[in-house]
Amino acid sequence: MLFFKILASIYLLKVPISSQKTKKSDQGFTLLELLISGIMVGIFSAIATPAYIATIDKFHYGEAKLHMGCIKRELEAFRFEKGYFPEDVHPDRVPVGIECFIRRNTTLTPYNSRYDYENWPSSGGCVVKISFFGKDNIRQSPVNGSLHHQPGFYEDRERDRNSDDLTLSLGWQPSEVCNR
Repeated sequence: MLFFKILASIYLLKVPISSQKTKKSDQGFTLLELLISGIMVGIFSAIATPAYIATIDKFHYGEAKLHMGCIKRELEAFRFEKGYFPEDVHPDRVPVGIECFIRRNTTLTPYNSRYDYENWPSSGGCVVKISFFGKDNIRQSPVNGSLHHQPGFYEDRERDRNSDDLTLSLGWQPSEVCNR
């Protein structure tokens, strides 16, 4: 409490700290102050930009995961109704009976990339999965049924550091539910 009383009494005394009587507002900024400010803004921008880009990438990949989850639910509904999964299609082609499959060149596709529905034969059954080609729009994930036998999301960065693909596997399926 004593500290605040001392501060208040110093403020009320209004004792000038320097002997100069010029006002700071009349002087303006010096070239050195402007230079230092510009350098600080540049440093802060260099630090903040990668974090901002990483946040935007997380948002876009989260959006892709939502789209892939929608496709997965429709594929499971199709299998429940028909008894089998639709045929394998080329990238950016809509599988039969799937409505929420988002094609390229729409404002809804993150990075204007592509999705691919896959139904690959594998050891007496098939592996059903959905791939998202990522930010670079190039497939780097494997195109066969040898991987992703367990259901779930796979980020292919674990296998290839340059890959930015995302895969949602419905897992290995018995031959009776593979395409007909």
